Amino acid sequence: MMAQWTYRQAWVCLVGSTLATLSLSLSGYLLCSKWKQHRLSDERSRVVAIVQTGPEREALKTAVLASILGLSADCPVSLYAIDETRAEKILLACPLISEAKVKRAPPGTLYIDYTVRKPIAYLADYQNTGLDREGYVFPIAPFYSPKNLPEIYLGLPPFGAPADGQGRSGGEWQKSLQNKHLQLAFEILHVLDDAPWREGMRLKRIDVSNAFASSAGLREIVLFTEDELTFRENDREIVCQFPKILRLPLKEYTQQLGNFLSLRRTMLDDYQRQAMQAHYTSSLVQFAPRIIDLRIPQIAYVQNN
Repeated sequence: MMAQWTYRQAWVCLVGSTLATLSLSLSGYLLCSKWKQHRLSDERSRVVAIVQTGPEREALKTAVLASILGLSADCPVSLYAIDETRAEKILLACPLISEAKVKRAPPGTLYIDYTVRKPIAYLADYQNTGLDREGYVFPIAPFYSPKNLPEIYLGLPPFGAPADGQGRSGGEWQKSLQNKHLQLAFEILHVLDDAPWREGMRLKRIDVSNAFASSAGLREIVLFTEDELTFRENDREIVCQFPKILRLPLKEYTQQLGNFLSLRRTMLDDYQRQAMQAHYTSSLVQFAPRIIDLRIPQIAYVQNN
């Protein structure tokens, strides 16, 4: 027959087991803390290399990534002092980066897989600012090489300012621009990208700042374009640039762009004659711009400056 425990024996057993458990837990905690501290102070665990991957090879210099994360060769940091989740949040806080993943690779390598925003135009409302297809704004220099991209001018308030009377808020990092002016500018870009007749014509700027003006007489879309002709004269290559300013209506602007096609062909013939008849002292010549007003259907007013 099994003997029954007295109250005192049960109490002693409970206290003893609790103390034993606490002792083991504390010892484990101290050993783990000591091991973590040793790992943090171990020179072999210091970050000695950053390996970057992504859709674009070395989209940003490794030094830029290190700077964003606060890493420096002058102040070495243990690989285990870097919290991967926190590092990803820091990278995503940079207006240049749209996606980021960070992974530690012992003994001293940090892997960063990331995607940078791809500019499709310069935002002319602010200096040194690019736009991607989602409407995010970000600085261009010194992170991107110079690109032959058009400018978009929206008539925005100062950076970070609240919305104006037409619903245009000032730009902000990590926040997509959302307004009808930008939507219209992107539509125009799409139309021109798909236009077969655009060959040889460079789009320099889209100005939609007055496209939704309260006064009907002020509403317009303005495109700055440039045609370029190249020929040789006395064994020298001559480049002639012919800028044009197109004034288009908000409604049926695509139709008026189509009408511009026929007019442009005639202009190119005229440009060719001008280029061949002139005498040049420079290899790059820019002719006076022509203003082409297409705001009235079926009528084009051409003005030479």
